[in-house]
Amino acid sequence: MKPGLMYHPTPQDSLEDIALLKSDSPEEDCCSTKACAKASVYVQQLRRLKLFIALESLVLAMIFGAGLVLFNNRASIIVDSAAPHFLYSPAQGAIKYETQVFHEGFGSDRSIYQQDPSPEVDIAWDDMYNFGMSKITKEEASNLVNYTYRLPGEEDHHVIQLDVFHQIHCLNMLRKALYPEYYRDMPGEHMDKSHWSHCIESIRQSLVCSADISPLVWQWIDRVQEVRIVGKIAHTCRNFEKIREWGLERQLPYELNFTGFH
Repeated sequence: MKPGLMYHPTPQDSLEDIALLKSDSPEEDCCSTKACAKASVYVQQLRRLKLFIALESLVLAMIFGAGLVLFNNRASIIVDSAAPHFLYSPAQGAIKYETQVFHEGFGSDRSIYQQDPSPEVDIAWDDMYNFGMSKITKEEASNLVNYTYRLPGEEDHHVIQLDVFHQIHCLNMLRKALYPEYYRDMPGEHMDKSHWSHCIESIRQSLVCSADISPLVWQWIDRVQEVRIVGKIAHTCRNFEKIREWGLERQLPYELNFTGFH
């Protein structure tokens, strides 16, 4: 080797490149040999394999891309109209949904709960909620987000009250405040200002929490010959009677007393 010259190995062509080369000399034509014939078959198989891999990769990429789009769209749907994540309640099995049309509360469309005070009206209100506390099992109590005390003398049961009954109690107390003359001398009907304030805030929080989005509408009213807002519309509601039945079935048969209990 001459000084100054460096050795560079000749690169080896791949079988695919060899197969693509054609010689002008018949003697040098590689396809005339068995080895080159095998190489040609191998190259064809290699080409098919590469094509298959390329197509498979393309299909997988398309599937992945479509899946990503669907996932993103699904995520948007979940965020925009998510089903509520309810905190556990022992009464959740009693929940049934139904469509109800609300009363306007005016004129002949007034319910018994709006009537002037009478024993019948008081009974109607009391029947909605006035059946005391409810007892639940120890296992049900263990699933609550907030701890509740066990019943005195009953190691396997705890006490709760569904908030809907508390809200109705508060509303009934506010109703009675409209008729001080009628309820003045009735036992247990007197509330101080802090209790009134508590009831107002409790009902406010409940209304905001449930946030009824049923749309009120404007319609032509023949009676007054003008367009007015209409409150007699359909709502999606929980069946209150089912929840009330749950409360009745779980009511305590005695007056609760935690005095001296710890």
